[in-house]
Amino acid sequence: MSSQKVLAINSLPAIGNAGLKMVMSILGTDVIPVPSLVLSGIGSVKGFQKFSIPFDELLDSTLQLAMEQSESLILYVGYLKDASQIDLIREAILKYRSIFKYIVIDPVCGDHGKAYVPEPIIHNWGKLLQLADFALPNITEIALILNKTYSPLAKDQDQFIEEFGTKFPQLEFVVTSLENGDYLTNRLVTKPETKDFPQKKIPANFGGSGDAFASYFLAAHFFDHQSVEEAIQQAGEKVSENIAFTISKGSRFLLLG
Repeated sequence: MSSQKVLAINSLPAIGNAGLKMVMSILGTDVIPVPSLVLSGIGSVKGFQKFSIPFDELLDSTLQLAMEQSESLILYVGYLKDASQIDLIREAILKYRSIFKYIVIDPVCGDHGKAYVPEPIIHNWGKLLQLADFALPNITEIALILNKTYSPLAKDQDQFIEEFGTKFPQLEFVVTSLENGDYLTNRLVTKPETKDFPQKKIPANFGGSGDAFASYFLAAHFFDHQSVEEAIQQAGEKVSENIAFTISKGSRFLLLG
């Protein structure tokens, strides 16, 4: 008898609440974690260091065991160490395609108009997006993947979103945290329509909120059997609640309320 799990590929920080730490906190035993790298702290921690792991061997061995256990997998990919991991994940998808039920990609590479990963990662994300069912980019990541320059003050975000949809025609995606006055909007883009899910903006920014949004979405849609629209709405509300809770506790790291 098969069971359903989320195979999550993401970073694993020691100090700070992001990456796999956040994913495992929300999804619990429904997640099969595969670290892309280990860090002593998240990016906002001064002096943090990155440490490599035998990613290729770990990913292949994990998928081999999952196949032997008759697991049905939702693949979720977030922060990666380098561009070569994208090629390894793509090869793994093709090799173990029969056990992947759904593929969700968060093409982590930048925010607020700036990249924070090496260019080869940005250029390689398309290889996974071509195989994905769903993606969770922000508008900066859309621009970077399209090899365009984006400024938070620019008015061309709708054009970029349309071009991204044309470049990956099979893909449904949510553009996360679009700035809209006093609101941040998560915009669902599907072939029939686009739909906005606004949340009142809270003047604070915490690492791990994107990982939390993705995890809440996966939990609501695949395990609580909510529609995509309901799952996006709930994920946005949960993240906003967590940010407000974190501020109330005076924490510098995102907390789950």
